[in-house]
Amino acid sequence: MVLVGCRTPGATTATTTAAAAPVDCPEGKPQRVGLNNFGAYIGTWQASHRQVPQSTSYYASGTVPGRVTVWCSADGYVVAEEFRLAFHVTAGAAFQIALTELPADSTKVYDHLHPACRSLQYRSARLAEQLGADDRDGLADIKFQGDGATYGTASVSLVRIDLADKLGADAGVCA
Repeated sequence: MVLVGCRTPGATTATTTAAAAPVDCPEGKPQRVGLNNFGAYIGTWQASHRQVPQSTSYYASGTVPGRVTVWCSADGYVVAEEFRLAFHVTAGAAFQIALTELPADSTKVYDHLHPACRSLQYRSARLAEQLGADDRDGLADIKFQGDGATYGTASVSLVRIDLADKLGADAGVCA
């Protein structure tokens, strides 16, 4: 079971350079037609993630044990997801987690290995259509990291998906 939630008070916020910085996701919004995971309208995203009874801000996705935090664009679309995994997984398993969140038409732009992380970029016409001005090119950046200073394919504990600034742009920053 994965626990999913919006940012807790006092926690740091996510940053992207594609559009305005993500904000906390609003509660109680209606569903809209479109994507269900990354890029979805928050009402649709919340409807497809079962809320944990003991919490008002966490949801179970049933994929892997851990916690997922989401951030939204100013108009309520999920533009950042951060999976903090309870148990380390292989890079292959992290890859499956990330691809499950992206639209089916997503295609790989690059896959780069850095000393502290693995950085991937995907492009999706469906994502561009859904997010409009927030992501006109439909670009999503994915980062895999472990707990240590160096990245290892056998021990991924963090999967982060957010909007990309430019096609093929990889600054190599693993923060």
